[in-house]
Amino acid sequence: MERKTLKEQLGTVNQSLFYLMLIILSVLLSFWSVLIQREQLEETLAGEPQEAIVPDVFPIRLIASALVVSALGFFFCLALRTCRDAAGGNDPTVQKSAEMNVWASLFVLAAALIRLYDLDFREGVRRCPPAENLHKG
Repeated sequence: MERKTLKEQLGTVNQSLFYLMLIILSVLLSFWSVLIQREQLEETLAGEPQEAIVPDVFPIRLIASALVVSALGFFFCLALRTCRDAAGGNDPTVQKSAEMNVWASLFVLAAALIRLYDLDFREGVRRCPPAENLHKG
């Protein structure tokens, strides 16, 4: 029985490592998009004409955001499972900590979802003709 539990825990740790790697990849993508934006600002300040094709950072930021949401979704599910397991135990400290982690994970996931929604909303407004922008709300 203990070996089975240890194997399950190893699987969870491996999944956690995978989702942490997605978060790191997301940070690297965000870093890349900021570098592109910085380059565009430097060119504008230098008075250099920008090339006809300016890199669009929206797809980069969208992928980064989606990666974060998927990882945070996993960690929220993990917090729920941990809370369920703690509820079956006799340690009120562990139970309270697990409950607080569920709330923390929920708030972080909600923030990431709001940021993803906002990113998509702003891109939609940016791509609309100016007359239609006035009617967005």
